[in-house]
Amino acid sequence: MISFFEQYRADRRIWRAFYRHSRTFSLAARLLPRRVQMPVATVYLFCRRVDSLADKRVLDVGADQALRELDDLRRTLNRTLDEGRPPDGELLWQRLAEVQANYPLPRQPMNELIRGAKWDLRGQSVDDMHDLVNYANLMGGSVGALMLPFLTSKEEADRLEAPARRLGIAMQITNITRDVGEDLLDLGRLYLPRDWMQQKGITRLKLLEGIRKDSSVPAAYPQLLEFVMELAETHYASAVEAIDALPGRARFAIRGAARMYREILNEVRANSYDNLSRRAYTTLPRKLRLLVQDDYARRKADLRTQRDAPQTTAPRPA
Repeated sequence: MISFFEQYRADRRIWRAFYRHSRTFSLAARLLPRRVQMPVATVYLFCRRVDSLADKRVLDVGADQALRELDDLRRTLNRTLDEGRPPDGELLWQRLAEVQANYPLPRQPMNELIRGAKWDLRGQSVDDMHDLVNYANLMGGSVGALMLPFLTSKEEADRLEAPARRLGIAMQITNITRDVGEDLLDLGRLYLPRDWMQQKGITRLKLLEGIRKDSSVPAAYPQLLEFVMELAETHYASAVEAIDALPGRARFAIRGAARMYREILNEVRANSYDNLSRRAYTTLPRKLRLLVQDDYARRKADLRTQRDAPQTTAPRPA
């Protein structure tokens, strides 16, 4: 049996990694009941481990090797959760086995997350809105479903899975909106639907020129981003059902996470829609204010008025 101090040091390592990877979600997790804070951090770090293979490890070893390592990760996951045999000396896997013993984890979302990483490593394109939502569900909707066992009862988790996935989809589309420049320049990936880009006369080459040459935003680019942000906002709105059904502290924490994350969209607007050379983020004072006052819509209206952004409605597939 490990000592109190060993347990404390291990907890510190987990939480520091959690904070390093997501300041927003780790802040919201502090509002959850204490008994689930470390399990939430552990599962989040598993998700980051999968994501990092597709976003970081691939830069060092290439897509083929990253795919092989992703298959190795899936096998390690099966041994850890099904057989209770985590690798020796690996804190994350040992903690994941402990979480499984207390909160049986739904396997489908974990497999979906791995499929989402394979989508990236195989260079699968995003041709239309359906592709964008499908990808966002693999990478974000899966996380929403994974978090439910820590937030509510098994019966409620089953009932709330669909709206919880919609919240994860909204957050993933928010990530995509924030990271267009980084994804394109560092990884050669573009998640903006190709048919929406064609409608606005925007090409991958134009975006790359905007990043590399003069940091300019193409003329129709704000309209395109508003299409994508409207899609995210629609999913945030439809996730309210799940949030409102959670018990007290969990409801407050997840509502706060949704508000803080959604505000990144307003920060993109505040940056004059330049997500090619600038990274939008929500400041800590703004996050704290959003915990008690949801003024997203008012600020959005103010920013759109200041920037004279055209009113848009996202095109629907034929």
